[in-house]
Amino acid sequence: MAGTLLQSKGLKSFGRYGSVGFELLASIAVGYYLGHWLDGKLGTRWIGFVGFLLGCYAGFRALFRTAKQMQRDIEREEKLERGEDPWADDDVADDDVESASDALAAETDPATEDARREQP
Repeated sequence: MAGTLLQSKGLKSFGRYGSVGFELLASIAVGYYLGHWLDGKLGTRWIGFVGFLLGCYAGFRALFRTAKQMQRDIEREEKLERGEDPWADDDVADDDVESASDALAAETDPATEDARREQP
């Protein structure tokens, strides 16, 4: 049972992240060949290079996005293994508590109430 669970996690990760290399190569190729095609239509020689650069940008942008998502998934799994709530965002929760306590303090502060009464 545990082996099956680990295998399914591995296959799920492979499915999610296994296409990153293909996506990088495909975006570079599409950018280059689209630029090369435009070069042929317009009679220029530089658009293929620009397409190659745009393809590189798009491919590496997708690669870094996927790496960031993979890092979040790893951190979430580590939190789950430690018994913590992996979906709780500590920074947001702390900010919400602080803003709620500030609002409560402002409502119960007598000086704030006097200032509100003085405003037309």
